[in-house]
Amino acid sequence: MKEEYKKIIEAAQAGGQVLKHYFGQNLDVEQKTIPADVRTKADLESEQAILKVLKENFSDYNIHSEEIDNIENGSEYTFVIDPLDASNNFILGIPNFSVIIALQKNKETIFGVVYQPILDLSYYASKDGGAFLNGQPINVNQKETVEDSTVAIVWGYEHDKALDADYTKKIIESEIKRMCFNWSVGIDFALLASGQIEAILHDNCDLHDFLAGKLIAKEAGAMITDLDGQPEKDDENTVFLMSNNKKINTKVLEILK
Repeated sequence: MKEEYKKIIEAAQAGGQVLKHYFGQNLDVEQKTIPADVRTKADLESEQAILKVLKENFSDYNIHSEEIDNIENGSEYTFVIDPLDASNNFILGIPNFSVIIALQKNKETIFGVVYQPILDLSYYASKDGGAFLNGQPINVNQKETVEDSTVAIVWGYEHDKALDADYTKKIIESEIKRMCFNWSVGIDFALLASGQIEAILHDNCDLHDFLAGKLIAKEAGAMITDLDGQPEKDDENTVFLMSNNKKINTKVLEILK
């Protein structure tokens, strides 16, 4: 692995150690836009720890992070950072949250890491370089029947509520084994990449939520299409279905029609 990628993982782990320190404490909660969009000092200090590592090693790169104004240095490289994915889980004492860092070259994601600090799990991938968990290769599973499949649904604050309600109803009423709401986008992609779930229906999350995880799952063998079944061509596309294989992808799309 390139030395620069090791530094990005180090940055994610630095943020994760901050989150681990504060996890379980009673912290003041600040609402940002809507009641579900919140942050604590854990988010902010995690971000500071991440930026310290990145600025020391990539001083000329652009930085787009959830809690700060964008730092534009005129570079073709940009870090896209979520210092605490699943803030609501964190606040509620649910240990299902992560630190997410993606590196883009222009608009293409070339490296991503999702770090789960409570279990010390580092999921990462580089473009055309495979996906890994704590240094070991990971791959999607090869289940081919929806009766054995779990489908995660994730959406951002700007999602179409009527459309999502319709999709949710269709999945619940189908033969799919389980529908999964983790409230943690990064962890959902990690679960798909490591063979634990079979598909993710993604609707309008922010770039910092999904860029890294999308690359990790793709490098682990997942396929991505739009909701018409056409191959995805844009890393920044926000509405898509990601599945472990074509059979599951096709079946889930049939259910959603």
